Amino acid sequence: MRIIRNITLIIAAVATMGVASAQQFRFGGLVMDHDGMMPADMYKLSQVGFGFGSARSMAMAGAFTSLGGDYASVGINPAGLGMYRHNEFTMTPMMTFHSADTTSAMEGAQNYGENSGSRFSIANMGLVLNTFESSDERGLMTFNIAFGYNRIADLNYHYGFSSLSGPSEYPYRSIADMYSRQLGQGGLFPGNNGSLGYDYGDAYYWGGALAYNGYLLDVESDDLGEYWTTANRIGVNASVGHTTEVESRGSVGEFDVAFGMNYANKLYFGMTLGVQMVDWRRRYYYSEDYLYQGLPLDADGRVLDGAAEWMDYYQGVNMSGVGMNLKLGVIYRPFGGLRLGWALHTPTYYALDREYAASMATNFNAYGDQTPVLEDHGPNTWDFVSPTRMLFGASYTVGRFAILSVDYERDWYNGIRVKNIPDGFDIRESDYRYEFKHNYKGSNTLRVGAELRPLPAVALRAGYGVTDSMLSQPVESYYNSPMPYKLECYSAGLGIAIGSTSVDVAYQHLDQHNSSYYIFYAMDENGVMDSASDLYTTTEKRDYVSLSVTFRF
Repeated sequence: MRIIRNITLIIAAVATMGVASAQQFRFGGLVMDHDGMMPADMYKLSQVGFGFGSARSMAMAGAFTSLGGDYASVGINPAGLGMYRHNEFTMTPMMTFHSADTTSAMEGAQNYGENSGSRFSIANMGLVLNTFESSDERGLMTFNIAFGYNRIADLNYHYGFSSLSGPSEYPYRSIADMYSRQLGQGGLFPGNNGSLGYDYGDAYYWGGALAYNGYLLDVESDDLGEYWTTANRIGVNASVGHTTEVESRGSVGEFDVAFGMNYANKLYFGMTLGVQMVDWRRRYYYSEDYLYQGLPLDADGRVLDGAAEWMDYYQGVNMSGVGMNLKLGVIYRPFGGLRLGWALHTPTYYALDREYAASMATNFNAYGDQTPVLEDHGPNTWDFVSPTRMLFGASYTVGRFAILSVDYERDWYNGIRVKNIPDGFDIRESDYRYEFKHNYKGSNTLRVGAELRPLPAVALRAGYGVTDSMLSQPVESYYNSPMPYKLECYSAGLGIAIGSTSVDVAYQHLDQHNSSYYIFYAMDENGVMDSASDLYTTTEKRDYVSLSVTFRF
C-alpha cells in the first residue's frame, strides 16, 4: 500500500548524510517490503471470490445462500444442511488454469517466462449424516451433521515481464539508485572495516546491504559527510533492462464441522465451525542488465573502470498457519417455492508463521550474497482478523423444473484488524488500523444462478457474479503491488443423476482487475519520483473445471 510503510518509517536526520539529508523519501514497490506482512497481504488472504465447494454451486456462481441440500451449504449458509433427508458423501476434484498479461505505461513491457499454468486440487470433500428425522411437521423434523473440507482461496499464479528504459528516461533507472536513497536516509553506512552486515537496523534494509555487498553502491564523502552513490558503478550512458518474475504457490483450505436443522419445513437453522489452513509460498525475481552506448561513462565523461553489467535479485516469502471462524445461517420458506436466506460469517482469526530471505548476485560477485532467514515463529507470529461477511439470498423453485437464485454479499474490508506483530517490526497495530480504515471499504458482491431440468435426471446450470472495489481511494493510488479491485465470474455446468449417485460438472471463468504498480520507487515529500521503475499493469484470468461425484445412502 502507498502509506503504511511510510507513516512509521524511522527517519533519522543525520548531519553526515550529505545530499540525502536535503529531503525525505518514501520507498516501496513490488520487490520491496517483504520483511514483514503488509496490509496488501492480509487483504489478499481475506478474499474468497466466488467459492469453490461443489460443482453444482460453482456452476451457479455460488448463489446458494437460500438454497440447500448441497454440501456447499457448509461454507455458504449452513442452514441449508437442514434440508437433507438422507446421508451423503461427496468429493470434488478440480483443475485450475491461470494466465496473466502485463503492460507498462511506456508501452515497452513484454511478457517473460511462465505467464500461464495449471494445477490439480480438491475443491471439497465431505460427509453429511442425517442423525434425526421426524414426520411431525409442527416441530423439529431433521437434524443433520456434516464433516469435511472446502477450498477457500486459490493462491497459485505466475507471471513475468521485461522492459527497457533508456539512459535519458529519468527516473526510470536502477533499483540501486533507490537503495542509495534508502540507506542514506536510514543513516546506515559501512563500519570501519568497510563491511555492511545484516544486523544493521532491521530486515527492511537487507536489499540495500545486498546491493552494497554486490558492489553496486559506494560510499563517498564531501564537506557534509558521507553519502551513498552509484556513480562509480553504473554509467550515465547505460540503458537498463528490467526483468521481473513473480511465482506464488499455495491455498487456503477449511476443515468444517457443521449442523443444520429443519423446523416444520418452514424454518432452517445451521452453524459451521471452520478451521482454516494457510499455505502461501512466494518467490520474487528481479534482474537488471546495464547496456552501454559505447564505453561506460560517469557524469564527467570519464570512462568507468569495472562498470556494472548485470544484477539478479531473489526474494522468498513462506507463510503458513491456521485460522478459525463461525458461520451462522437461517433459511425461511414463506410459501411455495420461495426461499429467503441469511448468513453471517464471523471474522477469521489467523495466526501465521512467516519466513523471509533474499540473495543478490552481480557481475562483481557472480556467486551472490545471501541474507539470513528472518523467522517469525512461535509466539512471535503475525495475527490478524479478516472481514466480517453478511450474505442475503432469495430463490424461487418451479416444481422440479427450474430454480432461479440471487445472492448479495457485503464484506467489511475496513474492519481487518492486526492482533499481534512480531518483536522488532517497525509498524504498530494502530498504523495498520489507520491503513484499513482510510484505504479500504466494504465491498459488494452480486451472484445470480439458474438451474433448468429438461429431464428429471438432467440439470443445466449457469451463473454470473461480480464483486466491486474494496479500495476506498482512487485505484491509481495503490501502486505498491497489483491489488485486485474487481472480480467477474461467468459459470456453467451440467448435472446427471443415476439412482442414488449424481455426477456434476462445472466451469468457472474469472476476470481479475488489478491496480497498476511500480517494481520499486523512491518518492520525495512532494510526490515526485526520484528514482523508480516504469508503471506496470498485470491482468489475470482463471478458469476452473470441477467434477463432483455424490453418493446418497
